[in-house]
Amino acid sequence: MPDPNPPPTSPARLLKGAAVLFAILGVSFLVWVVDTWLDHPETRASQFGFEAPLWPALGGFVLLAIVAVGTLFWRAAKRVETGEDLFGQRHRRRASDWEENGEA
Repeated sequence: MPDPNPPPTSPARLLKGAAVLFAILGVSFLVWVVDTWLDHPETRASQFGFEAPLWPALGGFVLLAIVAVGTLFWRAAKRVETGEDLFGQRHRRRASDWEENGEA
């Protein structure tokens, strides 16, 4: 059973803190994008001969990144809270594992 009061530096709390910090930084950047869009709506991006408005694409990308990375960190925190070792299934977790197989 997981500890109901984990220490302040538990891995789950650190992962949740990373999710929140990334979300705050991402939303701050998204606010800047919207503010810049309002100041310079004429800015366009061009690639391969095609032009499109820059700000909606940039804002959408930032929003997608916030959701993806925040979800990744939050799900990892939930898995750690349930007691899962996120690195338990990795191959060659130690340098000695490399040496045993003659790959050193």
